Amino acid sequence: MIKKFIAACLLGVSFASAQLVDDPYAYTSGAQEKATPVMNVNHTENDEPLFAVSIHPVSMFVLSLIDIPSIYLTIEGNLASHLSLVTRPYVIWKDFSSSDEELDIYLFGISEGLRFYFDGGHRGLYLAGHFMYDRVGLEYTYEGNSKDNVDLHMNGYGFGLYVGHKYRSGRFTTSFEVGYVYSRYSGSDKAEDDVEKIATVGSGIDLCYTFGFVF
Repeated sequence: MIKKFIAACLLGVSFASAQLVDDPYAYTSGAQEKATPVMNVNHTENDEPLFAVSIHPVSMFVLSLIDIPSIYLTIEGNLASHLSLVTRPYVIWKDFSSSDEELDIYLFGISEGLRFYFDGGHRGLYLAGHFMYDRVGLEYTYEGNSKDNVDLHMNGYGFGLYVGHKYRSGRFTTSFEVGYVYSRYSGSDKAEDDVEKIATVGSGIDLCYTFGFVF
């Protein structure tokens, strides 16, 4: 009988221990302990901009010295921490006229490209590739001799590869880049009743400085 009694007591203790493991609140008031909030001590606020708008002051200033107005813009949109879409529209126009001569010139172009930053935050060293389209027009009229009149229109296509550096502080940003550009132009040159098809290919080094603001 004593052995059976001891075995029954051990079985009861084992059962009670198992219940204590399964239900940690079995011998408390029944109130569940409040969860401890999880804190990330390494969290920093993301200051990457959605987009940036900049002008090209050097290009616009140089053309203004010869009295040719122009607009050069760089619009950069955030795609990822290290990647952005860059759109560059530019316009040049001028009207020269005298008592018997008139010359109208214009250039409309747009460049579309991707820019990859080696550091996050859209700042620092980057590589960029661009595809470009230009529309060039030149109209010359001479009242003294209509045979000298010229009506020239050309379309240009090209690409450029750039390496640059971008600085950003608050909402202000500035960048400098150098690249290799290849382009091909084709169109027509009309003089009097003669229409001539023309084409030209060019390549060279392109330098670009910008400053603007981020949003």
